[in-house]
Amino acid sequence: VDIELRRSMWGFLKDLNDKGTTIILTTHYLEEAEMLCRNIGIIQNGELVENTSMKSLLSKLKSETFILDLAPKSPLPVLEGYQYRLVDTSTLEVEVLREQGINSVFTQLSAQGVQVLSMRNKANRLEELFVTLVHDRKGESA
Repeated sequence: VDIELRRSMWGFLKDLNDKGTTIILTTHYLEEAEMLCRNIGIIQNGELVENTSMKSLLSKLKSETFILDLAPKSPLPVLEGYQYRLVDTSTLEVEVLREQGINSVFTQLSAQGVQVLSMRNKANRLEELFVTLVHDRKGESA
C-alpha cells in the first residue's frame, strides 16, 4: 500500500473508531499499533502474554531515549543526572528514566542557553517494550 493510501485508510479507520466502532487490528508494525490503538493484546508463540490498555503497557518502560535537535551554534550541553551523548554538533541523545521525567533536561539546557528545536523518541516505545517482554519470557522458560 502506498503512503497516501495507507494514510487515508488509517484516517478512515480512526474516524470509524471515534464513532464507536471497535476495530481489531492485527499487525507487526508496532509503531502504527501504538498510534492507533487504545488497548492492546500481545501474542507470543500462540499465548496471550499481555492484554491491557496501551497507556498501562507503556508505563512498564523503565526509560525512554529522546533525540533532541538543537539550534545551530548552541553551546555544548552538559546534563547532570542523565546519560546522554552528542550525536553531532546539533543532535543530542538523552536517556530519561521514568522516575526522572524530562522537565529537568529542558531546565538544564535552557539555563545553558541551549535551544531545542525538536524532540522525538529514538525508537518505537512499543517495539522496545515488546522486545523486553519477549526476552524476559524466554529467560523464564530457559
